Amino acid sequence: AYEIKECDWSSDVCSSDLLILNLKNLIATIITIFPLLSWANITITEANGSFEGLGHARTHDFPVEARIFTVSVSDADTSGNRKVSVEVSVNDLHTGNRMRDSHMRMSVLDRKKHPLITFKSDVNLPELMTGTVTLTGNLQVNGITKPYTLILNLNQAEGKWNATGSFLIVPTDFDLPLVGMGPMKVLDKVNLHLDVSF
Repeated sequence: AYEIKECDWSSDVCSSDLLILNLKNLIATIITIFPLLSWANITITEANGSFEGLGHARTHDFPVEARIFTVSVSDADTSGNRKVSVEVSVNDLHTGNRMRDSHMRMSVLDRKKHPLITFKSDVNLPELMTGTVTLTGNLQVNGITKPYTLILNLNQAEGKWNATGSFLIVPTDFDLPLVGMGPMKVLDKVNLHLDVSF
């Protein structure tokens, strides 16, 4: 712990020695405590950024936005392992069209039985560092769970961290129907992009 030593400050030598000692103690304390304060049990929500992208039909694209989501990162255990979880509220997925939103929640996704889309992963990450983080885990959509990998890019600027990543979801991997007819037929891919700061 950081401790200030007292001395007779009328002595120039004593004052100089103690100043150096106190600064060394303070720096050592900051180095020890700061990683724990900045990278322990993090919870990120829609207030910290966005999770959105595009769905695709034969003749056009349409927006897909997760208006309520949570990303949780546990503190590291003694081996540096952390648990990462992502939850997206099905009831708060929006596509820019009320009729399409209603149809998606009733005929494509069963929001009553499976109100959340989830991703869970265990990752070895003792400290937060700039660069690429690969999260290998399981993605659950509409009650069906499949192995899935998320790749995030981490950067730091002005005292804040920024995490970004782009992901492809294939609806038929989770037995979701490709609704629509003719030019309105939905294609078997949804592109999503996460961009959050904390």
